[in-house]
Amino acid sequence: MIINNSNRKNLLEIRDLSIDFNTDEGIVHAVDNLSLSIRPGEVMGLVGGSGSGKSITAKSIMRMAPNNAIIQPASKITLNYQDQAVNVLKLRGRDLRLVRGGAVSMIFQEPMASFAPAIRISDQIIQTMQIHLGYSKDQARREGIALFERVGIVDPEKRFDQYVFELSGGMRQRAMIAMALSTKPKLLIADEPTTALDVTIQAQVLDLMMELREQFGMAMLFITHDLGVVSKIADNVTVMQCGKVVEVGSADQVLYQPKHSYTKCLLDALPHLDNLPEAPTHTPEPLLSITNLSISYPISVSGRKTELFKAVNNISLDLPKGQIIGLVGESGSGKTSLGKAMLGAAPISSGTVEYHHTKKKVKFGAGKAIKRKRLARTAQLVFQDPYSSLNPRMTVRDIIAEPLEAMKLTKNREETDRRVIEVAKRCHIEVEHLRRFPHAFSGGQRQRISIARALVCDPQFIVADEAVAALDVSIQDEILKLLKELKEELGLTILFISHDLSVIANLCDWVCVMKQGEIVEQGSVRQIFLDPQQAYTQKLISSIPLLTTPGKSVQGATVLKHSA
Repeated sequence: MIINNSNRKNLLEIRDLSIDFNTDEGIVHAVDNLSLSIRPGEVMGLVGGSGSGKSITAKSIMRMAPNNAIIQPASKITLNYQDQAVNVLKLRGRDLRLVRGGAVSMIFQEPMASFAPAIRISDQIIQTMQIHLGYSKDQARREGIALFERVGIVDPEKRFDQYVFELSGGMRQRAMIAMALSTKPKLLIADEPTTALDVTIQAQVLDLMMELREQFGMAMLFITHDLGVVSKIADNVTVMQCGKVVEVGSADQVLYQPKHSYTKCLLDALPHLDNLPEAPTHTPEPLLSITNLSISYPISVSGRKTELFKAVNNISLDLPKGQIIGLVGESGSGKTSLGKAMLGAAPISSGTVEYHHTKKKVKFGAGKAIKRKRLARTAQLVFQDPYSSLNPRMTVRDIIAEPLEAMKLTKNREETDRRVIEVAKRCHIEVEHLRRFPHAFSGGQRQRISIARALVCDPQFIVADEAVAALDVSIQDEILKLLKELKEELGLTILFISHDLSVIANLCDWVCVMKQGEIVEQGSVRQIFLDPQQAYTQKLISSIPLLTTPGKSVQGATVLKHSA
C-alpha cells in the first residue's frame, strides 16, 4: 500500500512497534514500543539475549510473523523505496510479494527450515530471480552459480543442483545467503547469517555483504549474538532486552563505551583468548577409540546418484575419558559426519568405533552390527539445528521425556516427570515452559531443550554439534559453564564440534583440527592457539573476529602469534 511520496533519508522506519503472542498460558509481550530506523547503505547491528525480540522484529518487517502474533494498531513499519513511502503492515497480495524478497530480502537463522526440501536449490533460486529481476532461466542459473562460488561453496555447479538435505549445515547457510542476495535487495535482513559458518568462510561472506553494500547501496539489519562480528560490520548498534530497546548508538560507542548495564553484561560474557589452560599433566584412559574410520556418501550428479563423496578418510583417534575434546574445521571438512559415526548415525565404509569402560562392551563398524539401545544409553547427540530436530507436535516435556520412555528407564510417569524437571532446571528451562511447544521458543531456547533431551538418560559421552552456535553470548556462557560442570561432576566425555574458535579455547581440554576428511593437527588448547604447526590451523586462528580496537581489548584477548 503506497501512502505518499517521500524524500526522507531513512530507508526503513519502525515506530512504536508492539507485538504480543497469544499462547496457552495467556498473552506474552514480545516487543514493547520499539522504534528503529536504517538509512540507505547503513548496517544496523541488532543484538540482545535469546528471546529479547530480535527475530520477531525482523520477521514483522517481512510480514512473516506467526499466526498467534498480535501486532498492535499503533505500530508502524515504513519502507521508503523508489521515492514512495510504503506502509508495510498494510501491504497485500502482489504489492507484498514485490517488497518481500525483492526490495527486502532475509537470511534466516535456520536454512533447513527455509528451503523447500523436495525442490532442488537451483530451481528455488532461479525462480526467485525470474520473479524479481526478470532474468531468463539461463541468466538466472549463471548468476546463481556465480553467487554460490562467491559465498565459498566448493564445486558450485554441482552443489547448485542438489537438494538442501544433501548439504552440510554450513553449506546450507551459504546457499541461504546466496539466495537472499540473488535479488540485489535494498534492505537485507540477516538473522544470525554466519552462525553456522566457520571463521574463514564467515570472513569471506561478510566481505561479500560489504561489497554488495558498496556496489548497490544495500542497507542491512544484522542480527547476531557475536559482538566480534558486529564490531567488524556494523555502523550503528541497537541493543534489545525483554522486547525493549535499552541502548542505541554507534558501534564504537556501544561496544567500547556502553552505557546500559545489560550491554555491559553482554560484553562481560564474551569468551576470552587469554589465560588459556595448560595441557593435561596426565594421560587419561580413552573412553572411545576410532580405528581407520572412513565414511562415504553418494551424491547426485545431473539428477543421478553416481558418485561417492568421502567425508571422512581413514581416521584413527582416541578420545580421553572425562575430557572435552574440540573438533574444528571448515564447513564440509567432515566434522559432523565423524561425530555421527561415533553414535552409529552415519554409514561407516571401513574401520571401527569402540567404547571402553562402559557397563557393557560397545563396538561397531563396517560389517559389525550396532546394538542401538546399548549405544543410546552410553552416548547421545545435541543437534546443530534445534528447529528441525524437535518434533513440533510434542510439548517440551514429552520431547525431553522421550528417551526415558523409549528405553524404559523410569518406572512410571511420576518418576519420568521428576527426571525431566531436574534436567530442565539444569539447562535453565522454566518448569512452566514444559507445557509449551517448540515453535513458542527462540532459537537459543530450543537449543537448551535439545541439550536437556540429550542429558536426560544420563549418558557417558555426548557429541555436541555446534551446540551453542544459536545462543547469545550470555546464554552461551551459561551453557558452557554447565558443560564444564557436567564434565567435572559426572566425568562426562564431550566431543564439542564448533567453528567458533574462541568458544573452543575457553571450553576444551584438547583440540583436533579437520580438513577434507582428515585430522591434520591435534594438541592442547595452548599449543593449537598459541603455536599452531599447520598452515591451515594458522589460517583458522588468524580469522577469529576479536572485539578489539588499537591499543585496547574489550575481551582482554592477547594478540596471537599468527593473528593478522
